[in-house]
Amino acid sequence: MAENQYPQDGAEPAPQSVLRRVWSLPAIISLVMAALFLVFMVTRFDIDLSATWDRVTNSNPWYLALAFIVHYTTFVFRGVRWRLLLQNTAAPGVPVPGVLYCSQLVLLGWFANSVGWLRLGDAYRAYLYRDEQNGSFSRTIGTILAERALDTVLVALLMVAAAPFLLDRGNSVTWVVLALAVSLVVGLAMFFAAMTWAEGPLLRRMPPWMAVRYERFHQGTMGSFQRVPMATVWGLLGWMAEIGRMYLVVRALGFDIDFALVVFLTLANSLLTLVPTPGGVGAVESGVGGLAVRLSSLSVNAAAALVLIDRAITYISVIVLGSALFLVRQAVWRPRLAGPSRAENR
Repeated sequence: MAENQYPQDGAEPAPQSVLRRVWSLPAIISLVMAALFLVFMVTRFDIDLSATWDRVTNSNPWYLALAFIVHYTTFVFRGVRWRLLLQNTAAPGVPVPGVLYCSQLVLLGWFANSVGWLRLGDAYRAYLYRDEQNGSFSRTIGTILAERALDTVLVALLMVAAAPFLLDRGNSVTWVVLALAVSLVVGLAMFFAAMTWAEGPLLRRMPPWMAVRYERFHQGTMGSFQRVPMATVWGLLGWMAEIGRMYLVVRALGFDIDFALVVFLTLANSLLTLVPTPGGVGAVESGVGGLAVRLSSLSVNAAAALVLIDRAITYISVIVLGSALFLVRQAVWRPRLAGPSRAENR
């Protein structure tokens, strides 16, 4: 089916309207509800806020600064990987934006995920790419789905590598988290097998306007799985940056935690962000804190300090810097980037 047989993907909401939805009253109410849930967790588990804050203020600031820097290198690694996936699916002769641009969009996607429900940031990243680069929204969403699939496989493999060092602690929670990661991999494998098998029948039964979009989505997803070894290396570097951040936070607090547990907590953190609250708020804090207490000798207050600092880096700072990046791009960069593509669409 020729791509130019149908018009470009239909008029999707502009990135500004997507952000207005992100900062809408329902989203703000969601954040308030998440904050109330955290208050409930503090009272439910009898966390001493004064003792927790003392641990936070007595942490090593140099380790924390390094943890912050290491965390933000993950956006560079993920930007390189996403650019590679975009190159895999681009038409011959069509240029793909550079690493800096792709890394910015990855950060903006994380920002939108941090303030919106249901991982709105993935769609927002695709909207931005479509609006600024005159690309196909459906195909771009396909590359993001492929990116998520590669991440899921890496998370499961890293958990399998770390789990043997944690299974002797007499706690079944390790098996539960590991089973969740493996189940996600199996589910994705079944989904992609179904996509491959059902492509022809689905295209024949769909109306033309839907068929062309599904075909682009299919091309973006399946076409991304070229040069998988290189994409895996960049993805692994991204996860190593996240693990390095957690390790540095642990060092800053002076805790004695096995490196295998650091890996496990980092990966559990990523799985819990799938909970459809803004940035996984509520689920991440209670889940990671609970795992830290059950799988180590940390007290509840110590685990709370660990979660508080780590979330300040991975959640609060992403909202602050993501907001700043969004405003700067709207004021300075985005008009230059979007100008040529808008002229072509007229």
